[in-house]
Amino acid sequence: MNTTLDFLIINATIVDGNGGEPFIGSVGIRGGKVTLVAEEISHINARKVINGEGLFLTPGFIDTHASTGFGFFFPHAADHKLYQGITSEIFGNCGTSPAPIGPLLAPKMNEIANDLGFTFNWQSLAEYFARLEEVGLQFNVANLTGHSTLRGGIVQDWTDIQPEEMAWMKQGMRKSMQEGALGLSTGLIYAPGCFAGTEEIVELAEIAAQYNGIYASHMRDERDKLDDAIEETLTIGHKAGINVLISHLKSAESRNFGKIPEVLKRLDEFNKTHATQAKIDVYPYTAVSTKLRAFIPKDILEDGIEAMQEKLKEANAEQLIASHILEKAYDLSKMLFISFDNLQWEGKSIEAIAVAEGWSLAKTLIEILMRDTEVWIVYFCIDQADIDAAICWPNAMICTDSWSHPINAPHSIGIPHPRSYGAFTQFIYDYVKVKKVLSFSEAVRKITSMPADYFNIKDRGRIEVGKMADLVLLDLETLKPNATYAKPKQLSEGVVWVWVNGVAVIEEGKINDKEPGAIIKNLRSS
Repeated sequence: MNTTLDFLIINATIVDGNGGEPFIGSVGIRGGKVTLVAEEISHINARKVINGEGLFLTPGFIDTHASTGFGFFFPHAADHKLYQGITSEIFGNCGTSPAPIGPLLAPKMNEIANDLGFTFNWQSLAEYFARLEEVGLQFNVANLTGHSTLRGGIVQDWTDIQPEEMAWMKQGMRKSMQEGALGLSTGLIYAPGCFAGTEEIVELAEIAAQYNGIYASHMRDERDKLDDAIEETLTIGHKAGINVLISHLKSAESRNFGKIPEVLKRLDEFNKTHATQAKIDVYPYTAVSTKLRAFIPKDILEDGIEAMQEKLKEANAEQLIASHILEKAYDLSKMLFISFDNLQWEGKSIEAIAVAEGWSLAKTLIEILMRDTEVWIVYFCIDQADIDAAICWPNAMICTDSWSHPINAPHSIGIPHPRSYGAFTQFIYDYVKVKKVLSFSEAVRKITSMPADYFNIKDRGRIEVGKMADLVLLDLETLKPNATYAKPKQLSEGVVWVWVNGVAVIEEGKINDKEPGAIIKNLRSS
């Protein structure tokens, strides 16, 4: 080879992403791409030679489920993910995306921008992508178009969508796919998406399918009606002719523990008999993190978030919420209040707050939501055995279920779940190093080539000549997560080097200020 390489990694144990046996060899990088993969080399010039002896070289990890995409307006927004080996994330999940922004959603976007401290000046996905390119990205990003974002931008009455409103949503969906979205996402427990019927989603998913996109869903129920929610998701996939991704699969509440193995059997059956395929993503924790308002009746939410607080003042609100808690059998002793405000409640369970204040459980929810409609909680409601079964299923991928959350972010962003800073290292630590139920090669496949293939990202996910040089050099012996529920903003250990598009962003364990990230678009976009 006559050309000088940018980087040459030698003597590393290479795990190429395909799931096969690791091998010791060398990898060369030039011009942003992998240009050499060999077990033996000689006489190769490189500007930087790195001895990877005792270390593992893998493709960059792909986070299939990130959130809003607003964190990128802050410096070093992706540090916590890069230290997990994540070089690409897919945001716009659970029905909420940064674009397209319809007229009814613009005031809320201005409010969010003011709260978080960024400038909101886009409507379309293309305009949002242009903003990201101006700001600069530490790693690669891609977007799913959010159903609730489409709905919230145009639908006046969430319970009665009009034909012209549906036409606007379909036009917005098509335009977003043309501008590079990878598919459609829904959050069917959240307003306004929870008011949509199945056929509405099918019509939008059909548009995504025309561009080879996928359908990712936070399903309508992850508790007592989990089976029904699975069937609805598979029905949408079949009718729309689109692959489906069941987001952060779980079976919540103790009465539903043990359901996941049967769900996986149903998905296997579907995959054997349908052209469209179903996969899942999972995070390796037994607690969820979401907004408290997800645990109140839909009737209180149906007129929008702004009207919610007025409805909470109505005389029957406490009884409605009390009945809802009873019907859903929420265990509020396992639901922790997470906020920088009202520090006297910080880290306490909702039940403990109720006792301390002398309120009923329902009144406690009302009091908290009257202070802050956006408040987040952590809820321990998942069975470890179910998580283990889901993660070990061959068609399971791993996710953080978290937006990029810079360490120095404003308090208004909130306090993260530890998965933000540790999901991928926790996954490898638990399932490869401690439980030893997955080989390292299989674990790497789940977070590299499998998501790349499923989302039709053709130039990443494997260590192969011609692929983009998204690479991770890590020390498996020292790899571990440090984030906990009490101290979630703790960076992971064990990642030594990270390259994004051939540029080193972590060198000898230290992050730099480079921003080589790219926007990943679907291959059929214009």
